Amino acid sequence: DQAIPDDATVECGTVPAPADITATDNCDAAVGVSFNETITPTACDQEYTITRTWETVDCSGNTNFAVQTITVEDTTAPAFVESLPADLTVECDAVPVAEVLTSTDDCDDDSSVSMVEEIINQTCNGAYTLTRTWTATDCAGNATDHVQTITVIDTTAPTIDVETSNLSVECDGAGNAADLDAWLNSNGGASASDACGDVTWSNDFASLSDDCGATGLVTVTFTATDDCGNSSSTTATFTIEDTTAPSIDMA
Repeated sequence: DQAIPDDATVECGTVPAPADITATDNCDAAVGVSFNETITPTACDQEYTITRTWETVDCSGNTNFAVQTITVEDTTAPAFVESLPADLTVECDAVPVAEVLTSTDDCDDDSSVSMVEEIINQTCNGAYTLTRTWTATDCAGNATDHVQTITVIDTTAPTIDVETSNLSVECDGAGNAADLDAWLNSNGGASASDACGDVTWSNDFASLSDDCGATGLVTVTFTATDDCGNSSSTTATFTIEDTTAPSIDMA
């Protein structure tokens, strides 16, 4: 006869084969050994208990048996299949789409991968840190994480889509305030766009030049600024002119 195997705890995938046990009897030379194995499952298919029972009976009905309990566990985390995304620094309009990762596991064919994104350290619309965390999990709750950090920057100025336009108006004798205000408020007819957010307009208007009568002009620079402080400018001139001859009043 052989020694009965001790109880054991093993990793899934490494379950030993049943021992080949024989028996001897003082009176029965032909005594045999029967073997039975039962499996007690848990909620996870990869973790279970094996009960192995060896039983011997001689011809007189005398019985002896031995039991080995094997606890099968899964403590090994899954591994990612693909190459893992590296950390990046990108412009705000070039953030890559999150990669789809899969996993493999020594014991669990149904291991799965989840992904969460988080924006942190945001200083403006186009400048922040994006973290992507992929987690591969098996049935036993073992997990492997991979974190990608994407540093998003905005160093690109807005695009001037339509340049500002010069404007000349006939003097009205009162400074043409309405014409000037409308021109300034419309940014001289200019428009701009930004790849990562809205733009804010400003201008450097101070005053009109003091020409003859109520005429004058001013050259104004209009500046489009994005949320991260990048800016582009366009310049034009507003002119109040007098092209109308005086009228002669008849006495």
